[in-house]
Amino acid sequence: MARAIVTGTRVAQWATGATGRLALRAVIDSPDLELVGVRVYDETKIGRDAGDLADRPPTGVRATDNNYQIVTSKPDIVLYMGSVERHPDTCFRDVAHLLSCGIDVIATGSSFIDVYGFDPDRASLIEAACVDGGASFLGVGLFPGFWGEAVAPVLSRLSYRCGEITVRESLSYAGYPSREMMVDVMGYGHRPDSTSPILSDPERAGKAFVSTASIIAKALGLEVLACQPFRETVVADRELHVAFGVIPAGTVAAIKLGVRADCGSTSICVEHVTWMSPDVMPEWSRAEGYEIEFGGAPTMRCNLVLGTRGEDHTEMGCLATAMHAIHAIPAVRRAGSGVFDLADLDFRGALR
Repeated sequence: MARAIVTGTRVAQWATGATGRLALRAVIDSPDLELVGVRVYDETKIGRDAGDLADRPPTGVRATDNNYQIVTSKPDIVLYMGSVERHPDTCFRDVAHLLSCGIDVIATGSSFIDVYGFDPDRASLIEAACVDGGASFLGVGLFPGFWGEAVAPVLSRLSYRCGEITVRESLSYAGYPSREMMVDVMGYGHRPDSTSPILSDPERAGKAFVSTASIIAKALGLEVLACQPFRETVVADRELHVAFGVIPAGTVAAIKLGVRADCGSTSICVEHVTWMSPDVMPEWSRAEGYEIEFGGAPTMRCNLVLGTRGEDHTEMGCLATAMHAIHAIPAVRRAGSGVFDLADLDFRGALR
């Protein structure tokens, strides 16, 4: 049964990293949302007022590292932005528990965009929790989570025939401050043959982007027959100083990873291209931003740039990801219980 949307939707923000902090700020600023809880992982943030964490006036809501306190704050919905790429087991359990308590969840991590495509066993956990609690779950984001999933199906309306769709994100990560994400997850600053970073394994790296391919295929009425993941790296020829620290010469300074999906007459290629210095990256993309290319009749290329007036592109990407989650709240609250993806929901009625 669909639920009515009322002003004053109770929201808890889960995690306050680069994207979560911006989402928290948007919740505080929104006249339609009431902040009731903030879950943090950094012990220096515990007990601080949410307004302090988001560069806003005091809210009276104190940050906690206690999951139970988030549940007892009785949110209608949780904006979940925990590091699922690094801690998938913990994050999936967290989300399942929230859903089983009757709390809707919108999650931004790439592994949540299509939980069925990422891991069928974990998808079953999420699905069962939605049934138990009568709650709704949606995975969003920007890439994956918007650019290909929402825009490519619209562009396909212009196509007579199409043999290949390429969806690409190209960003400098030199300004991204999280050493955990850049080094431990992505693999920057490691030797190219190092197996310690989480995304050094092409199979694991490709899983983050299977969701984009599968949702595009679903929206276009195609079937994914097979997926081939890939990961390519380029090393720095000198020491690089970036936001999270130092990248030694001879270690990874540019990465291209993704997946190629065979859908019969059409293939879908999803690429994530990042670098720490523009002169390091080979000709993997045409410009910083987001691209969709159609090979067929007509051939097409669509570009999106976030931050057109000198802003940091990475920060603007985090802001866009945060706002995609915020604006999804009415759609999720209107939906019945269950697991949804971006091909399922009507996003009309976004928050002011």
